[in-house]
Amino acid sequence: MNNNIYKIGFFILLVVNVALVVFLVLEPKRSPHSQGIKDEISRELGFTEEQRTRYDEMAMIHREKVNEIEKRERILIRSFFNQLALENTSTEKEKLLDEILVLNRKKITATYTHFEQLKKICTEEQLTKFDKVISRIIPVLTNSSERPPINPGRPN
Repeated sequence: MNNNIYKIGFFILLVVNVALVVFLVLEPKRSPHSQGIKDEISRELGFTEEQRTRYDEMAMIHREKVNEIEKRERILIRSFFNQLALENTSTEKEKLLDEILVLNRKKITATYTHFEQLKKICTEEQLTKFDKVISRIIPVLTNSSERPPINPGRPN
């Protein structure tokens, strides 16, 4: 009898573990931080459903572009620090550093363009709120230590 209880318990735990793994693997990957910013912008600007749909599409395109740049940037940064183990000249390090800086410029420009496009879908009334929203978002984008809370009405 004891043996049967252990077998049943084992199979129940196995099923639960398999279900958890399937749930975690199939769940869409979303950054709660960036999702929060996007929702906050939509809410504060008072987007209509049509605007929200356009913004979601724009945000997805922007995120894919930035992810691609960041992927390339990580590779270059790794190569840059791998120079410590090599006997290469400083020209190789400078070349890698220049490429990293170019990617940073592309990332900043892509984000600026994204917000320009966001501004274009705003109505006149929403434009009056736009500058205030962006001024609160900039510290978040720049990882500033002085950044205000994303949801000022909510307690931390």
